[in-house]
Amino acid sequence: MSRGFPADVATALAQQHVAIVTFAKLEFPSGTVYLHNSLGTYTWGGQDWLGVGDLGSISQVEEGLDVSPYAITLTLSGLNTTISGIALTEDYYLHPVTVYLGVLDTDDVLIDTPTQLWAGFMDQMNVSVGANGGDAIQLIAESELSRFNKSLNLMYTNVAQQEKSSGDLFFSHMHKIEGAKIDWGSKRPGTSGTGDVDIKVDVSNLTYT
Repeated sequence: MSRGFPADVATALAQQHVAIVTFAKLEFPSGTVYLHNSLGTYTWGGQDWLGVGDLGSISQVEEGLDVSPYAITLTLSGLNTTISGIALTEDYYLHPVTVYLGVLDTDDVLIDTPTQLWAGFMDQMNVSVGANGGDAIQLIAESELSRFNKSLNLMYTNVAQQEKSSGDLFFSHMHKIEGAKIDWGSKRPGTSGTGDVDIKVDVSNLTYT
């Protein structure tokens, strides 16, 4: 577990008893929220990280030998008004999430700067009220690798190209090609064509990723 950690943090992690705190940076459209799963406020990286006590839990951070996307789940028990408001009103989808691991000394002071464990993007946020486990907010985040599995769902049309690159006229005549009849190799006076071949091109359903 010492891979990527500063020497003093790696030494602390090797001890029989170690105090660990997990930090989560959630980059919502209205602003970034800095949280940790302990009490009080820790300051590092130029930011104040608010303790929510029950950030509840962060699911196990997985990695493997294969290049595969791994998701994590962050659970906040007890509805926090700031987070619940964001969950209900903001377009958080595909906004960045970063998870860090910090180690505390016997005085509950951070040993060195917390180390980044995971980075990805918000995928789904669920808010439950009065359930068996009490009020809770659950955020499911996908790793950066998951973006390779998502199609951009763009079309080979001028409208789609304008949304992507305004002023680019590359596809401005595509509508003229659809259903066009092309005389390919037709025999005409003074030529050696062998016959008429009708080719119809339908590009209405083509997509690119």
